[in-house]
Amino acid sequence: MGDELTVDVLVIGAGISGLICATELQNSGLQVVLLDKGRSAGGRLSTRDILGARVDHGAQFFTVRDPRFQNYADQWIDSGVIREWFRHADWDTNATGYPRYCGVAGMSSIAKYLASTLDVRQSEEVQTLSRGGDCWFANSKNGNKYVAKKLIITTPLPQAIALMETTNLNWAGDLLPRLKQVRYDKGLAALVLLDQPSLVPAPGALKLSNGPLVWIADNQMKGISPDVTALTLHASAQFATKHWDSSDAIRGQLMLNAAEHFIQGTVVDLCCHRWGFTLPLNPWPQAYLSIDRFDLVLAGDAFGGPRIEGAALSGFEAAGVILERL
Repeated sequence: MGDELTVDVLVIGAGISGLICATELQNSGLQVVLLDKGRSAGGRLSTRDILGARVDHGAQFFTVRDPRFQNYADQWIDSGVIREWFRHADWDTNATGYPRYCGVAGMSSIAKYLASTLDVRQSEEVQTLSRGGDCWFANSKNGNKYVAKKLIITTPLPQAIALMETTNLNWAGDLLPRLKQVRYDKGLAALVLLDQPSLVPAPGALKLSNGPLVWIADNQMKGISPDVTALTLHASAQFATKHWDSSDAIRGQLMLNAAEHFIQGTVVDLCCHRWGFTLPLNPWPQAYLSIDRFDLVLAGDAFGGPRIEGAALSGFEAAGVILERL
């Protein structure tokens, strides 16, 4: 038998949306627990340590336009969690650009900072949900049970729908077919360690539009891998889909070939990471979906849009819905 925990609000999904949502709710005095099936919080705010290198293999940076998110960014800057990576890029639509922020020790440091003051249960995969009376019940793969008055799900939308289908409730009504139409691109990242500096131009970030790659980043130039040159190669959605089940020897080499003009020396290590849900192609038109009769809110990048800020603001809005009801 596992443990049983009763809280005010249960948040499933500890990406940036869930973390911001839980922070707002906890700051308002509610007891919140976050559950995430991953080994660490953050979702696409993901950093990996490999053979002395540090590599951001998910989101590469974030930008800020909304003052609510700026308040968080200012706090992270003051706390030494993030810094400005670069301001202007060739692909900017305005001449001066705007700050691109990254984690001082990788993008995952943002998630770690947020999670440090929250009750986040990692490697805790929810398998079934049910509702009795005015409470939600969540059962995890580890045998634990969670009881809450309010439920917020911030996972990728197909995962959220699959979880809700375990309830046998007519929870979304006529909206369900539209929710199921939201689609995501697949993603594929190659993490490449080199024995000498790369030929990627400053500031260590390249956005590409043709061929199998859409992004090249030098994590050493970025400042998160000072001792080892480590590149992040992001494939196009088409390439990721085509080579989803290919071996790293095949897909990794093809991605290396596409980046050959920016690589010198010997490749010390190469591995690939698959992202099943990267950018939502057709996000929901509102920043969240509230099912009031069930005290249920769906949020995340499927609602806020593909940018880190969009997902964060979706979490912010989801918390606001809960607080308004109280």
